[in-house]
Amino acid sequence: MTVTVVVIEDEPATLELIVGYLARSGHRVQGCTNLADASRAISNMRPDVIVSDVGLPDGNGATFCMENARRFPFAKWLLMSGQTDMLRQSRSLVKQPDAPPFSVFDKPVSMRALDDFIRLASLVKAA
Repeated sequence: MTVTVVVIEDEPATLELIVGYLARSGHRVQGCTNLADASRAISNMRPDVIVSDVGLPDGNGATFCMENARRFPFAKWLLMSGQTDMLRQSRSLVKQPDAPPFSVFDKPVSMRALDDFIRLASLVKAA
């Protein structure tokens, strides 16, 4: 099943790797290097999955998730970071009573973990 994915990542090599992999897997993918572009992309595409780095040049991906998840209640969010303090902060948000469901992964995210996450999202989409 084709899944629509928005990937938000400011490191060009990592963005290219993830977007290329997902496109080759048959998914509809839009890569964004910042939150401003991502905001436009999620409004236009209505993604099934949003994969976002936490530390971005124009803000925090976890905060972006908290602010936008209610607008897109069927989208699944995967947050990632290579910085321990940002991972800790993001994981603490999951525990808030009003937090939308999202997953937090250490960066770099393996393509197998990404496949598993998207497969679960596609199962929910199909249901």
